[in-house]
Amino acid sequence: MTPLARFSALVEQRLGLHFEKEQWRELEPLLAERSAKSGVEGYLALLSSSAAQSEWKALAERLTVNETYFLRHPAQLEALVSQVLPSFSRQTPHLRVLCAGCSTGEEPYSVALLSRERGLVDPARLRVLGIDVNSRVLSHARRACYSPWSLRAVPEGSRDRWFQRSPEGFILRPHLRDQVTFEERNLMQEAPAFWAPGSFHAILFRNVVIYFPPEVTRKIVARMARSLVPGGYLFLGPSETLRGISDEFELLRTGDAFYYRLKTPASAAVPAPIGLPATPSQMALPAVAPLPPPPPPEGLDGVLQSLEAERYEEAWTRLDAMPGASQPQGQLLRAVLHLNAGRFVEAERAGRQLLSMGATEASAHFLLGVCLEQSGDDAGARDRYAAAARADPTFALSHLRSGTLARRAGDVTEARVALRMAVSLLPHEKPLMLTLFGGGFGRHGLMQVGLRELQACMEVP
Repeated sequence: MTPLARFSALVEQRLGLHFEKEQWRELEPLLAERSAKSGVEGYLALLSSSAAQSEWKALAERLTVNETYFLRHPAQLEALVSQVLPSFSRQTPHLRVLCAGCSTGEEPYSVALLSRERGLVDPARLRVLGIDVNSRVLSHARRACYSPWSLRAVPEGSRDRWFQRSPEGFILRPHLRDQVTFEERNLMQEAPAFWAPGSFHAILFRNVVIYFPPEVTRKIVARMARSLVPGGYLFLGPSETLRGISDEFELLRTGDAFYYRLKTPASAAVPAPIGLPATPSQMALPAVAPLPPPPPPEGLDGVLQSLEAERYEEAWTRLDAMPGASQPQGQLLRAVLHLNAGRFVEAERAGRQLLSMGATEASAHFLLGVCLEQSGDDAGARDRYAAAARADPTFALSHLRSGTLARRAGDVTEARVALRMAVSLLPHEKPLMLTLFGGGFGRHGLMQVGLRELQACMEVP
């Protein structure tokens, strides 16, 4: 194994950050810089030793991305402070929110700020904790001094109410700052005491999943699920999904916000449904087992219904029993089930087989694009999404993914064209394609993703 490969493996093992071989060139200058004094072999030996704690802190600062701002993805924050937290306030004296990957602190402070603005939760009962592996950004967060750019989404009245102007920028007022605490913590570490059951009512893990390989994300999300109270909530970024990562959560929507609630047994005490008051039966009477739902229909419709409900084992069983399961349509369903389970090698193999059969070409290219994107090959994924769009120019999801990756790569003009096309086509996207490739998002949610991505393109100077 080359020194660069060993360095990449150590970074993934310690920080969870995955770099494909094509991305190693991004690590090469950093390795050369950090190993200049001790030599590459000596430096790699240091990283593998117990004396490397300060060096790993330095690497975390260099390798993590920290662009954020106040009130980012406001629909989700609104759902958290106006619906989720009040639903718990009748049951517990303290409400605990975790912001994982909090960067310079704008997100946890936004939770505290917006909860005070809405006034639905007693600030004395709410505690917000931000964690990050990067000690430098945590120092920034504790100072709580921000530039106008970080406050670009904060209304002027709120800015004047919660911040003090200073020559250095805008300083958060002490009573709000004291509601939030910060810890340096590596999400890769087990830390059983920190992730103890019932530790948090809600966890924000937004815009972080994209930096981890799927197997790492699965471990982190499983740990978070264990640390939530029964019926607790998990918020991911608007374009992130738990498909193929975890089946411990159910997808919810409040207005324009999508988020997840931890599934609980039917007899467990859970908060009242979002936006509804608790009924006497929910508060006092024992739960009555509901009548079992009718079985889904046979054949393709049954498989799709099971897939949409995220009952994957049931979908597999029905697919195997479906007449014509070896035909292209059945093979496509098999590939999608592999994809949702995170078995990307099997999904890619099935996608290539579909192409060789000369059928469902647009779907096969899109599926291969998702596999490449999951492996970190954004350029290859863009080529596949473009091929899917050529095969079916009305395939809105291919334009959406093409535009998202183009924006991420800095190709703003191309991104705008693709995203505008996606937004115009999504109202007419076939329900089948939404079920297969929507990642758990409905038509409305995907429209919001497209509009936010397009807005982000417009903000680029």
